[in-house]
Amino acid sequence: MKLTELKVSLAKQILESESEDELRTVDLLLNPPAVFKLSAAQKAELDRDFADHQAGKGKNHSWAEVKAHVRSLRAK
Repeated sequence: MKLTELKVSLAKQILESESEDELRTVDLLLNPPAVFKLSAAQKAELDRDFADHQAGKGKNHSWAEVKAHVRSLRAK
């Protein structure tokens, strides 16, 4: 498919779509959020945290544990 044909095909699909989710997804793909940059110190901190995670250091929680914890806080 040539570039022009692809553009026309995509434009037709967009115009015919009634799905807000699909259209917002296309919008995000064509207009990504602003790119941000980490400072060297921020990147180093993330790298240390990731290395600790990979090494099994620290406490990790399952999604079920997180939900139970939040629910217990709500009950108070």
